[in-house]
Parts: sequence; structure tokens; C-alpha cells
Amino acid sequence: MLMTSTSRTATVTDGFRDAMAGLASGVCVVTTAVGGEPAGLTTTAVMSVSLDPPLLAVGVGRSSRTLPTLREARAFVVHVLQHDRESTAATFASKAADKFAGLDVRTGRHGIPVLADDARYALECDTWHEVEAGDHVLLLGRVAEVHRGLPDHTDGGRALVHFDRAFHRVGPLAVEPGQTA
Repeated sequence: MLMTSTSRTATVTDGFRDAMAGLASGVCVVTTAVGGEPAGLTTTAVMSVSLDPPLLAVGVGRSSRTLPTLREARAFVVHVLQHDRESTAATFASKAADKFAGLDVRTGRHGIPVLADDARYALECDTWHEVEAGDHVLLLGRVAEVHRGLPDHTDGGRALVHFDRAFHRVGPLAVEPGQTA
């Protein structure tokens, strides 16, 4: 197979952006709060880091309006979104004044909002460490609690991912009673 370099016709940054768009990533919403004021963002930059202790990493852009609140709170919740929550992902990726309007929000540890009806899983984390990484900050969170969405919300294991600059639903389809897979 012959591969071509994008760096001859475009910048390395453009080629890198295109390459990362070709990497399917899970879609998550990260929430936090300080003084009862909630904040949140959408990200695909989440990864598991360690099982013992349970750690995950979230990449947050330095220009994010949520970053100062995340740093002050020293705690956050990562929501692994259900397959049909594109609108929630879009809202938290926007500059909307109230990203939590109309959502079923419960209060988690440290007063941080948990999006109970939107997440397959919600992982409540305490900030364990911060790593400066170019135009982003990696927040390493120590997972303190894991909440699983209701069984009827998991739709047979389907997930929401971002690939090629668009949302997609992946995973097995639910089988109707009387049908075979």
C-alpha cells in the first residue's frame, strides 16, 4: 500500500488534525462546580491510565471556559454518553449560557452535577495531578465512584463516538422479541 504525506501540501498541524479525526473516540461530557455554579464541556480526549489506583486522564484546552472551574474544584465527573445523546454533546461543546437547562441533573460528591439520564456511566473523580501538555492540560482523575446508567438506557451496549468530524452510534443493535441476531 502506498501512503502519501499530507505535510507536503498542508501543515503538519492540518495533517495531525485530519489523522485524529480518523481515530474513533468515545464522547464524554465532563462536569464540575464551584460554589454551586456548574460548568461542563464535551470531550473525546479521555483515556484510562491505571487500575490501581483507578486513574483516568481528560485533556482540556487551555482556552476552555471550564478549565478554571475544574482547577479550582479539584474534582469532576466524566459522563460516558449514551448512543443517542448527540444533542447533549453538542450543548456542552457550545458556548451556551446554561448547558444544564432541561437535563435531569443530580448532585454528586462535592456538589458536582451528574447527568443521570444522559450517561451510560458517570465516573466521579478527584483531581490527582495536572500535566501541562502544549495547548492543553491533562487532568488525571482518581476515580472515587462509578455510576452505571439504568439498564434500559444502555440499549444493548451501543455507544456514542466521534469519527471523521461527526457523531456515530456503534455497537450491537437491540434485538426485538421473536427476532434473531
